[in-house]
Amino acid sequence: MESDLELKDETIQMSPDDLKQEEERLFALDSESDDKETVEEDQIRALTGPDKYVYIRKAIGAGVLVTLVALVASSVALIATAPRCNEKLVWWKSAIIYQCYPRSFQDSNGDGSGDLAGITSRVQYLKDLGVKVVWLNPIFASPQKDNGYDISDYTSIDPLYGTLSDFNSLLEALHREGLYLILDFVPNHTSDEHPWFIESRSGVTSAKRDWYVWANPSQDGGPPNNWQSVFGGSAWSLDNLTGQYYLHQFSDFQPDLNYRNPEVISAMQSVLSFWLDLGVDGFRVDAAKFLLEDPYLRNESVDPSFSNTTCNVSIPGCLYNSLIHNLTTDYPGLHDITRGWRKVLDCYSNKLMVAEAYDPIDIVVQYYGTNGDEFNFPFNFFLLGNTNWTASAVSEIISTWLDNMPSGAWANWVLGNHDNPRIASKAGLYLARALNVLLLTLPGTPTTYYGEEILMTNVFVPPNQTQDVYQGRDVERTPMQWDGGLNAGFTSGSPWLPLATNYTTFNVMNESLSNTSMLALYKQLASLRQEFISFAYSLDSVEGNVLSFHRYDSSSSVDYLVVINFASESSTVAIKSPSLHPQLLLSSMLDKSGPVDLSNLSLRGGEALIIKGSLTV
Repeated sequence: MESDLELKDETIQMSPDDLKQEEERLFALDSESDDKETVEEDQIRALTGPDKYVYIRKAIGAGVLVTLVALVASSVALIATAPRCNEKLVWWKSAIIYQCYPRSFQDSNGDGSGDLAGITSRVQYLKDLGVKVVWLNPIFASPQKDNGYDISDYTSIDPLYGTLSDFNSLLEALHREGLYLILDFVPNHTSDEHPWFIESRSGVTSAKRDWYVWANPSQDGGPPNNWQSVFGGSAWSLDNLTGQYYLHQFSDFQPDLNYRNPEVISAMQSVLSFWLDLGVDGFRVDAAKFLLEDPYLRNESVDPSFSNTTCNVSIPGCLYNSLIHNLTTDYPGLHDITRGWRKVLDCYSNKLMVAEAYDPIDIVVQYYGTNGDEFNFPFNFFLLGNTNWTASAVSEIISTWLDNMPSGAWANWVLGNHDNPRIASKAGLYLARALNVLLLTLPGTPTTYYGEEILMTNVFVPPNQTQDVYQGRDVERTPMQWDGGLNAGFTSGSPWLPLATNYTTFNVMNESLSNTSMLALYKQLASLRQEFISFAYSLDSVEGNVLSFHRYDSSSSVDYLVVINFASESSTVAIKSPSLHPQLLLSSMLDKSGPVDLSNLSLRGGEALIIKGSLTV
């Protein structure tokens, strides 16, 4: 298997004893790695702990000593402290994940819906953008009542998107350009049109009856208990043929699979193997926390903090928040299932598995597993869900994640996705550029939702054009804006969702012609982050509404200082930084560079700066 650390072919002067010790160290490292975090990467995590800032100060005082040591034994620097930018990280650590919503990315046949052939035609764009991983929302056979999250066949492509041959062509095109592809794995439920469920509901003695969660009515003839659906109403629906209820934690056309049945576990592991055998590079696991429920079907307790006065019952799922969902989410035994999926992926080389779990920090970090035996990381949704765009609030979000990760774990950051309003609408256009600087300079793997690189905003969708069963999410799923022409270059037909009224301004073609556009900024950030991707992180300061932090490498003394003004008005701050000889590399406005005075640093409203300096004279 490929090691996370690639040692360079250089002449190293060592004594025989030192050489023997180093051979033993490398042998132990190779034996223990199994494609998990290396010793050097563990040190990165250690440097994000409580003593991280002290490390910078020590680096300054130790500069002369480091120089002397280097003259005596230059090879020591190759294996000491945190990794440097020329060291090779496993692919998903050095990558930007780009979430591509297939139905809205590019239509190739004029039917108004994006498809696989359309995505293939845009592979060069993705490569030029600087992203490395493409994540596709579900493309599998489906009645499309929930835009593909109701799957009727896990191993075939829905005709809306093309054929398996089209999929293979896309996969080949991405791999040819050095890009990776991960798929959406939707294990919690199927469509009620899936052959498994059709057979399951055919009778109580059906061979697949126990593939889903069935229960008798309560004593009053109603649902078995008080469990609520995320999408509104009871989580149980009566099957008139058999007189029993089936569980659906989402819509009634999405029956939950029964993971207490070993046959279900085996069947879903086979689904993973099918796509891995074709060459996919990993999976994003949908709704992971819903996999298991209380086998005794006990009622869930009412949340005492819930208020009926703040719940609009006309909004789907409002009453879902009235209960404490300790019996239907994150139930004991869930992680045994996901560890089984990790074992399937580990039969292949360097595959990525990411969890979707909207949970408190102490619960969500459990999806990392133990010593890398579960997910590579759970999606970090705390920036995504943030509504308080102040320096102190954002700093707290960053610190909370980094301080709660297990030792040796890898961070990740998300600003937008298909279930939440677009960041340019939520935080405002003035701040969206700076937030993309934040996203692409924090330690870990960032995820970009399609269109964020051109400042796409939410789009008003008239009621008669609504597609989403859980109303409200269409606004962030509208077609990609390629140019200012007919239908934004997305389709020659009628688009499945309406286009933004501002697409003639915010589109790929327009922004490609501007040196100061959001697209130009994104490409520069994607390139620049490769210089410090494995550097340590340290918070510098929060002064008013200005946040500053470091990405630094003590062995080379290189320091990148990121400064962000979250206010809409200008701010001037004095940065008490150990960084010397500071040079402004990039402003989020892309209109200035050169030497800066950190003791009197001015930022415009919503501006972010990246400043390069040195930790030694």
